[in-house]
Amino acid sequence: MHRHDRDGFQLVDIVKLAPFTPYFVALPLMFAVSLVNQQFWQGQGGSNPLLQIVLEEGDPVALLIFFFTAAVAAPIFEETLFRGFLLPSLTRYLPVWGAIGVSSLIFATAHLSLSEVLPLTTLGIVLGTVYTRSRGLLASMLLHSLWNSVTMIGLFILGSGVE
Repeated sequence: MHRHDRDGFQLVDIVKLAPFTPYFVALPLMFAVSLVNQQFWQGQGGSNPLLQIVLEEGDPVALLIFFFTAAVAAPIFEETLFRGFLLPSLTRYLPVWGAIGVSSLIFATAHLSLSEVLPLTTLGIVLGTVYTRSRGLLASMLLHSLWNSVTMIGLFILGSGVE
């Protein structure tokens, strides 16, 4: 038997959306931070030169490899390193919020793009919070993978000139 609120929504259905809650929290937060960041950098700064080459070439195998790297390999490696190892190590010396902040800043700078430090630090804070609340790497890995996948699909669409 399902419980309904007064508008007819099933409360069980809302609970099913819970795994996506961090993504829907991160999305407007990252959008706002990216807007501020864009105003500061005004289109200057770094981007991945390899991505630009892959997009220009349009080679489907290269695009698939790039997508796999961003959507699967990077989240597994980065979450294991930054949330699985670094963040818990930092909690020995800092409060949890401090460890999340420091590990997020290191995560952002490891991407070697000065103009992306602010948005990537913000993403790192979201991922660190998800990790500490879930008490496991799977949730932050899945969120990281979802984030990178949506970002890559958007870049592929923009890079292909689809309007």
